[in-house]
Amino acid sequence: MNYAVKRPQSGRHVYADFIYRINFKHRKILACSEGHIRAVFAMLGRQKERPLLTGGLESRLLRQWHVDLIRDARVERMYFANDTQSDYEPLVAAGRLLAENGITRQAHKARCYVLIGFPGDTFDAAEKRLRDTWAAGFVPFAMLYRNAAGETPSDWRRFQTEWVRVPIIMHKLKEAA
Repeated sequence: MNYAVKRPQSGRHVYADFIYRINFKHRKILACSEGHIRAVFAMLGRQKERPLLTGGLESRLLRQWHVDLIRDARVERMYFANDTQSDYEPLVAAGRLLAENGITRQAHKARCYVLIGFPGDTFDAAEKRLRDTWAAGFVPFAMLYRNAAGETPSDWRRFQTEWVRVPIIMHKLKEAA
């Protein structure tokens, strides 16, 4: 499959191969039956391109056999979720399990959405959760809370921008080390 790409400097069109990548967004996949999970990962493993798991996996459900399937399917990146205080200890255990199986934050494969800006949250508390997520073995990504009207405060949007791009995140974490 091909598509046209316009080069800004010359204005000419070139054709490039379109890369079809599976972006699997089912956040409850680890809660499904073992048969279903195995069938899904078998399908993902048959794809030409390496799949992404971007749904925000639940770390409390992660087991060794899931990690084996993730590795066998050649998953490029996976995202877990750290939405509440009760998510942290399972996240630490999941980070340990992934690291023991060669899936580390250094390769930027293990990532984690961290909810920020919810009622009662503070910038200091949010930054601590983001840094704790790194310590648990994941590259943190700030996910900004939206109220019922879908609104977000501008000061939280500014804070979030520092925690959603890998180069900026890595620079911030390196500064603190």
